[in-house]
Amino acid sequence: MFIATEGVYLGRRVVVWLYDLYANHYDDVKNYQSLYEHALLADPIMDQVAPHQSPLILDVATGTGRLPLAMLNHSSFQGRIIGIDLSRRMLHNAAEKLNGYSDQVPLIWNPAENLPFADSTFDVVTSLESLEFMSRPEAVVAEMIRVLRPGGLLLMTNRIGTRLMPGKTWSKEQLNELLSTFDLDDAYVEAWQVDYHKVWAIKSGDSQPTGKRPLGEILRCPCCDTLMVERDGAWVCEKCKGRAAIGRDGVIELFPLQESC
Repeated sequence: MFIATEGVYLGRRVVVWLYDLYANHYDDVKNYQSLYEHALLADPIMDQVAPHQSPLILDVATGTGRLPLAMLNHSSFQGRIIGIDLSRRMLHNAAEKLNGYSDQVPLIWNPAENLPFADSTFDVVTSLESLEFMSRPEAVVAEMIRVLRPGGLLLMTNRIGTRLMPGKTWSKEQLNELLSTFDLDDAYVEAWQVDYHKVWAIKSGDSQPTGKRPLGEILRCPCCDTLMVERDGAWVCEKCKGRAAIGRDGVIELFPLQESC
């Protein structure tokens, strides 16, 4: 049960420790099939954002880069997708698989509860098979919607295989109540896997697509909310002098800076 629930009842540090521990075996356990990833993830996303082919996407709890890989393999995708995760070793594995695409898919070591971006930044925000393992999933959903632009697409999953996780998943009624607290339109639930449903919604309002803006135009210091600048192998904040190193694998290590704020 400890492994099946990924340590969620023991707090965030244990969850992250388990992901770090099993990072090298994660893909073998999940056994993702590229054909299904294309048909059930990348294709619907591109259909939703059409005719725009260069969306700016944020993938929260990106793990080993599942969604970025699916998007990169889509022939119409010309955008940029930023992956965020709190497991450094999962990000390392993602970086290895995404080698050569670091500009198109920046990876950031950072918690989901405090996303380092301004309001209304992204065209699409996603989070797959992760919210039930978060310490404060409602706060994460609020952050995801905050950084999504009006008219932007939200995709997240809701776990329905709940036998081993009492109190950590949402019933249909609880999910509807949660979504009703935000300014969302056209929210609907779609059957997906044995243990998960996909949840789609559009943020209320309308705005122009953001498009694949470079990271230097959107990455903000978690301590003072100032745009960060890439310099000398790190991302630095010229206001508070905060510094986030860039690992040898290309991962932006924002988490230690956030912890020091």
